[in-house]
Amino acid sequence: MTDERVRLAVRRSAWVLVAVLLAQAAWILAVPPFRGIDEFDHAYRAAGVASGQWHLTEAPVDGRGWLVWVPADLVEGARAQCEALPYTGPDNCRPVATRGDQVEIATTAGQYNPLFYWVVGTVARPFHGAAALYAMRITTALVTACLLALGAGLLSFAGAGRWAALGLVAAITPQVLFSGVLPAPNGPEMGLGLVLWSSLLALDGSAGARRERLLLATAFAAAVPLAFLRYLGPLWLVCIVISVVTLRGWASTWQLVVRRRATVVAGVVAVGAATAWGLVWMVIAGRYHVPVGAKVYEAPAQWSHAFYVPLWMMQMVGAFPFRDIPAPIWTYPLAFLVIGLLTWGAWRRGADPRRSRVLLWLVVASLVVPILLALALMPSMGAAWQGRYELPFLIGFLPLCGLLLDQAGFAPTEGGRLIAISAVLLTVVQVACVVHVEQLELQRRISAGDPSWVHPSPWVIGAIMALACGVAWYGVRTTVTSDVEAGLPVLDEAASTTG
Repeated sequence: MTDERVRLAVRRSAWVLVAVLLAQAAWILAVPPFRGIDEFDHAYRAAGVASGQWHLTEAPVDGRGWLVWVPADLVEGARAQCEALPYTGPDNCRPVATRGDQVEIATTAGQYNPLFYWVVGTVARPFHGAAALYAMRITTALVTACLLALGAGLLSFAGAGRWAALGLVAAITPQVLFSGVLPAPNGPEMGLGLVLWSSLLALDGSAGARRERLLLATAFAAAVPLAFLRYLGPLWLVCIVISVVTLRGWASTWQLVVRRRATVVAGVVAVGAATAWGLVWMVIAGRYHVPVGAKVYEAPAQWSHAFYVPLWMMQMVGAFPFRDIPAPIWTYPLAFLVIGLLTWGAWRRGADPRRSRVLLWLVVASLVVPILLALALMPSMGAAWQGRYELPFLIGFLPLCGLLLDQAGFAPTEGGRLIAISAVLLTVVQVACVVHVEQLELQRRISAGDPSWVHPSPWVIGAIMALACGVAWYGVRTTVTSDVEAGLPVLDEAASTTG
């Protein structure tokens, strides 16, 4: 591991960290308190876990989820936004019981794994009302930003050039940034997915012993929380590992396992324990059922919704504050133009035909897996699938496409112009999405009349996001790995000849 490569990785991580924090600040300011998707539910869960209520067992009579005791000011701050939603019941928005400054309220996040909520809830304990929610948002944003920055830095060890830089910027969609500021584990899960992708891709054949051990340790460190943070985490973990192994080749992967068998065994045991913990929690949380007569909200069980692939693709770019509120329609063609450029280029002009075929199978799998999951969940949850659920897996797809294009020396002459145009298009998409959300909320009486909503004008929000995009692009573009610029391979050369 050369000193130059380490310096590049640190610089890239620092630039991406600053850029993501700026972008997240814009989103925190643009979305009114408790207006994010099910945000009050997650806030109640975090407040309850922080006070020791890890396991909830009592269901409400006229509401969704499970009853938890939280500070009264938190419920009061969320009440207006909660009551404006069509699917909440009285027990979700107004206290069921009162005990001093604590009230009992229903939360649909009551069965989720408590570890993440303990972190954000503990940080928010000294604050009250909307201020407590802002503390939860900031904590989630910091965790997500650090993970995304780490993943960006690790790409330097994979040999990231200018196309990989574009893939990284394109992968951090408006939906990723929006999810990364809500007090829910979705954003951190996406960041963990990027770290796992990057660390595994960086394990090329030229890595020294110390570098291999560190990268493997980092991959397992990301895999452990990914295995239990959310219910689908183990699936995305397996999908990422299989994707990288298939790209690199089974023989090359086996040689790596043999060389670092002690690290691999320890990591596998840790991931296995984490997965077991997640499964045990699911069993514990599912032991208690909603009583007869209680109000339950379920998405309509329309089987045709299990094939809404175009809608899910749009949701991965942006749908906020809720999944049925799209970004400006004209932003989707701009984002998909860049995504299509990277995907098509990597498939048609990638490093070698074998990897091109693997890339094609990744695209097919990314479309088929959500359909199968939506069909499997339809009987119990209805048409509840959302495109953002797949982002922990797909967040590494575009950086991978960029790495393959860098390796192939794609568009050596006109590439600079294509990348510059793509960067401008992505910036327009990011700015338009966050400004659009704030403008929509300013037109809602409930949001506009909330005195706890701290928001500058849409022009300021747009300027902050534009600055974030400029910082991101400058940072990742000026820290490309020198090996790639010299034309050296990105992935393990042995993988191109082994199956």
